[in-house]
Amino acid sequence: MSIRMFSKLALTLAAATSTLALAASLEVVDPAVRAMPPGAPASGAYVTLVNHSDQERFLVDVESAAADTVEVHVSKMQGETMVMNRVAQIVVPAHGQAMLKPGGYHIMLIGLSKPLQAGDQVDFTLVMKNGERIPMQAPVLSPEEMAKYTPMKAMDHSNMHHGEMDHSNMAHGKKAHGHAQEKMEKGEHHAHH
Repeated sequence: MSIRMFSKLALTLAAATSTLALAASLEVVDPAVRAMPPGAPASGAYVTLVNHSDQERFLVDVESAAADTVEVHVSKMQGETMVMNRVAQIVVPAHGQAMLKPGGYHIMLIGLSKPLQAGDQVDFTLVMKNGERIPMQAPVLSPEEMAKYTPMKAMDHSNMHHGEMDHSNMAHGKKAHGHAQEKMEKGEHHAHH
């Protein structure tokens, strides 16, 4: 084997290893899709993305054969009305997480290809800004299951000194992290969830 060929092989292996390390550093936790009655035109999907790397990660697109259009949205109150806006990306901070949950960031499935019934599984591909494509499979939850759904809030306890903390007044798992650097796109519509 020539030195040139060996160098090309080494570079290819290094690039592949780097991509695998990035994929392994982004954890997909508690995915779920809202079950919808027959004839419903849309649904929402939710997940917590946990970034174990030293670099910010950016979710820029989501793909699924379950709908004609799949978009990343954020819901928020404007006055007394809940509205949804499409976002260009969701930042997953280094050693942090992004929670896609009802009433916040979420994946919108528009033009469902078939009714989504509790117990079904929906396949997704999460597309990251660096071109990485991460497969995700999410169970379809009934309205009763969705009412109880709370995406996991991962915590890094490695730098905490639990012996010195007073946990008596803490509301564990109830407050969501904010997301900086969101970029909003045009197109506003009223939320149905």
